[in-house]
Amino acid sequence: MMLFLVLSLLLLAKNVKATFDIPHPLSIASSFSHIYHQLDNINIGNCSLANVSLPLNATDSPLPVPSTNLTLKYVALGRGTQNYTCPSDASSDSKTTTKPRAIGAAATLFDASCIASSSLALLHEVPAIISATPIGSLAFMATLVAQGTRSTNLIIGEHHFNADGDPVFDMALSGSKLWIATNKIAATPAPNSTSKSSGDVPWLKLGHKKGDGIQEVYRVVTSQGDPPSTCAGQNTTIQVDYAAEYWFYG
Repeated sequence: MMLFLVLSLLLLAKNVKATFDIPHPLSIASSFSHIYHQLDNINIGNCSLANVSLPLNATDSPLPVPSTNLTLKYVALGRGTQNYTCPSDASSDSKTTTKPRAIGAAATLFDASCIASSSLALLHEVPAIISATPIGSLAFMATLVAQGTRSTNLIIGEHHFNADGDPVFDMALSGSKLWIATNKIAATPAPNSTSKSSGDVPWLKLGHKKGDGIQEVYRVVTSQGDPPSTCAGQNTTIQVDYAAEYWFYG
């Protein structure tokens, strides 16, 4: 049931009408009980990832396929920010030609393995939904879903950059000891963007630099995250909302 409950809540969060007189998260909460009972008899079935395939053919230049000796460990939905910086001492004129510089990202990783095993088409719709959903609402929904399903591991990990500038993925929030610090193996532009407020960050294949239990990570089906085209009118630090699917192999 978690699959359909989560997706319904995400859709609800995106489409709550402004005519409600209660705050946005409370509008979600007021509908939670109705959704829970409506979907209570739905069985999502087997969450095995044995027959789930990574969607690499959507881009003009596909990423390299996973190494043959690896198996799919997790599919996660990441929601957070791509972070950029602009020079603080630059003149207004120079900022019109200066591009923001990437300084990393931070994201929460939500368990999507059951979504992937049930319907990849449904999974691929979610990043565009949650990239437009306030992060605070997602945390609130995760708490509701965990209580309603007696789950303790809907949020399974976190993504950040370490002091060396390496992308890190840590699954400790799921009770697992799996983690990886990565280096970029390949990148390809995202397919035609469906995001209205910003472009979609590229799809990536990341390799193992150090860690335990994970050897390769893919960032695919990205939504938003690209920076402004120049630093004109921007703050020194810029955070751009984004979401993506993350596929972990080990």
